[in-house]
Amino acid sequence: MTDAQDPRPTTDDILAECPRFRLLVVGNSGVGKSSLINYAFGIDLATVAHGKRGTCNIQDEIIPPHNAHFILHDSMGFEPGNTGEFETAKEFFKSRGKKILKERVHAIWLCIKVPHAGSRVFEEGDEKFLKLAAAAKVPVVVVFTQFDILYSRMERALTDEEMELPADQIRRLCSQRAENEYKNVCLPPLQNIDPTLLHARTSGLGANSSRESAGDRRALADLIKTTLHLLEDTSGFVGKFLTNAQNRQTAWITSVIAQRGSAQANIEGSIKIGMKKYWRGIASSTRLPGFKLEKCLNTLHIDIITSWNFSDPDKLLRGPVFVEKMRTITQLVVPREEEVTDWFGAVKNIVGTAGTVSAATHPIIFPIVAGIGLSGVFITWLATVYKRTPETLRLFMGYIIDLTLVLDQLFMIVLALDPPNFLTQTEIDVALGKYTSSTVNIVHAEIREYCNEATFGKICRSNKAEEKIIELIENHRIKWEGTESQL
Repeated sequence: MTDAQDPRPTTDDILAECPRFRLLVVGNSGVGKSSLINYAFGIDLATVAHGKRGTCNIQDEIIPPHNAHFILHDSMGFEPGNTGEFETAKEFFKSRGKKILKERVHAIWLCIKVPHAGSRVFEEGDEKFLKLAAAAKVPVVVVFTQFDILYSRMERALTDEEMELPADQIRRLCSQRAENEYKNVCLPPLQNIDPTLLHARTSGLGANSSRESAGDRRALADLIKTTLHLLEDTSGFVGKFLTNAQNRQTAWITSVIAQRGSAQANIEGSIKIGMKKYWRGIASSTRLPGFKLEKCLNTLHIDIITSWNFSDPDKLLRGPVFVEKMRTITQLVVPREEEVTDWFGAVKNIVGTAGTVSAATHPIIFPIVAGIGLSGVFITWLATVYKRTPETLRLFMGYIIDLTLVLDQLFMIVLALDPPNFLTQTEIDVALGKYTSSTVNIVHAEIREYCNEATFGKICRSNKAEEKIIELIENHRIKWEGTESQL
């Protein structure tokens, strides 16, 4: 296909400039670095040959086979008397600081195990390393690991009377006490070193921990959010380290793509990628005219799938089966109300009238949608060239929102799997089923209500359809108690 026939995915340009998020992780053996990296980036470090266990060379590039957009540098903690280690780190920062964007270190995680009360939080070597990183203008997040051990300590300290409390009250009590000790023990020494340092805490994420607990997921997502905030902060290290705004955004997007611990980050990244070219002004785009609708849809699909970066060795999410299923879902929102029978025949009764559809009264479950298949009228219509019509706007809004919310469902399904979280058709079909049996009706009704004939001209003039897309995604994405906050 020529450029005139195929709009180029935005992610192609971003990843050509910076294909991998480069992270330096520093911490002593046993602090929990491996499990943290495995779950944050959906990889299995045990399968990556990078030297003998327990030894690290900061210069080594650890490139995991299960995540094409992540690269790791690993370093043990720094002993204050070992000047050779600090000289090596200094040379490492110096060499990486002079390189082009894709070869620089984009962030550092300094991993410190949550200590016992009264014990030293930071060794002299940690403090010296933080000063070294600050001088090199490399952004750092201090990660206090194994918070679950602190929680377990609170459980063991419960009185006999407290042990008689209901289980949920015991959990809240132990969580609050652990949180208080964390704040009292870990944060003051950090503030004394540098009050501007960002920090996060994580629980143990290995096989023996409560991996599926909301607390573990929230802690991991919070670390990712903190890192992304640091990369975006123009007033901090990155503002000095990456003075070019385009470089900052490119590094941020690549880091979003690389991570696999925060669905909210994936959604934010997908939005930023889309807004760079195709989402902004989607109702009256100057970039889409001249392209066939199917080609535009293919580009949107690739950009959104790439931004989520699932561990998909068989490329199922890019394959014709998944693409056809997504189009089968979105096609239902495209035609005018009076044309539904012409497009889908008997399916009209499950589409309903905008503003009246509900999952309770008109359930569209995936087996029925799959049974309908792609309408011949829809297929023919996709072969036409982009035009500014309500149908076209409903197509793009519907596809962006439908695909994003299906991937949000899929993310939560694979989050419970052990890294590298390989996708199979089973997980994909479950995600499709969850979305089409619960949310799609309401989403499509709200899209129809928004971009009907009466409001289409106003939407085109305002160029704010993308704001409605973002609103609907946020309103209908999966929420769970205590979930990660907005980025």
